[in-house]
Amino acid sequence: MARPMRKVLVIYGSPREDGNTDILLEEIVRGIKKEKNKNMEVEKVYLRKLCIYPCRECRACDKTGRCIIEDDMQKLHAKFLEADWIILGSPIFFYSVTANVKAMIDRCQALWARKYLLREHPGEKPKEKRGGWFVCVGATRGKKLFEGASLTVKYFFDTTGVPYRGELLVRGIDKKGEVLNHPDVLSRAYSLGENIASLS
Repeated sequence: MARPMRKVLVIYGSPREDGNTDILLEEIVRGIKKEKNKNMEVEKVYLRKLCIYPCRECRACDKTGRCIIEDDMQKLHAKFLEADWIILGSPIFFYSVTANVKAMIDRCQALWARKYLLREHPGEKPKEKRGGWFVCVGATRGKKLFEGASLTVKYFFDTTGVPYRGELLVRGIDKKGEVLNHPDVLSRAYSLGENIASLS
């Protein structure tokens, strides 16, 4: 019997096209798309190409569970709830995620209100069949380099009903394409893709 099709949403959160974060996410996608893993439907979302306004903190979503701002975020809300697996990638900017990613996460306040204030979970899939992973690249080797970003991303996954299953955190890489000089890191990314596909 064929395994059910699983939806994988890959979110590219770097403002720099073809940078280290993009490269690692592409390696993960390559691992997912191996010949034997045809039951995975992969959709890529590039935040740098979308129009996502900052949250206004108007609290209108507290009553409706819907954001009143009309932009590309409206489509993303639906994608978050439909996906089985979500992979979010971001470089470190000032010990946090990029502005693109933070704006997206802040605009999930509507989903938070729907889940925790209105107690509604329309379309949300069972947690045991879902999972989220965080891919992050930082230039320095600071001990706490990823703490702030990881915590923010974990709350994002919680709000979208996706259990946080793992992360690929890479220190000491900054220049565009520098990760290509680290085959061990590329291998880890590819293997992560294979592991995600095997969960289906």
